[in-house]
Amino acid sequence: MIYATTTAEAVPTRFARTTPEGGTIWRTDYFGPTPSQKGSNSVDPNAPNTNEYVEPAPGEVRLPQAFLVEQDPRAIVHPHFHFVDQFQVVVDGEGTIGKRAITPIMAHFASGCTAYGPIIPGAQGLKYFTLRASADDTGAQFLPAARSKMRKDWPKRYVLANPVLPSSPEALRARREPAVDVVLQEPDGLAILMLRIPPGGQLAAPDPATGAGQSMVVAAGSILHRGKVLDRLSALFVTADEPPLTARAGPDGAELLVLQYPKRAAAGA
Repeated sequence: MIYATTTAEAVPTRFARTTPEGGTIWRTDYFGPTPSQKGSNSVDPNAPNTNEYVEPAPGEVRLPQAFLVEQDPRAIVHPHFHFVDQFQVVVDGEGTIGKRAITPIMAHFASGCTAYGPIIPGAQGLKYFTLRASADDTGAQFLPAARSKMRKDWPKRYVLANPVLPSSPEALRARREPAVDVVLQEPDGLAILMLRIPPGGQLAAPDPATGAGQSMVVAAGSILHRGKVLDRLSALFVTADEPPLTARAGPDGAELLVLQYPKRAAAGA
């Protein structure tokens, strides 16, 4: 199955929360179950999180998630983990994650129960997508309070990829041939690629069966998909049993970031 949401479709879901430091964090939900309830204290590392994560039953397939986070300059996301594999993709602003600087467009991958952070925005704030192939609705598991919940037998993995710059509108319109920039490619399927497509052209993404499905973000221009115009910051998800997505660019060309999930190793592997 393919999930696709335009920026205009997602905007009505945008809402704000206030952090303990007095900063504001906005969240815009694109598709999938809500990652935490709007009324919860999920941005407060001192608030107790009593949500319990339940592993999918054998053969159970959970919906993917995609949501956009905006941190104003005073808003800090403190160190935490989640129970599922995820990508985060910086699309605007700048800041740091841990001790590493982050700028557009940079993606990081964190496997389930792998801690990361803090995420600290720069003077202009920070905007990034959180993308998951399998939903987690338990919210952030802040450390050190949630350390006892961390599954010790799950393989830990964290990768911060090199930045990949989108083209200017002029360069995108002038492109004549499609191209693929490979940012990251690992044997177990973990991959990050940028598809660069000339105006009116098309280009097939990799086969999602080589991994555990693919999240995608329109980084520049637009693509045409099943009657929709997916403009910049539209989001998609392609399940692993789908054929490779053929991305068709709009009249000004398109650049599509493809983030492929690794095939998950067994616990304790």
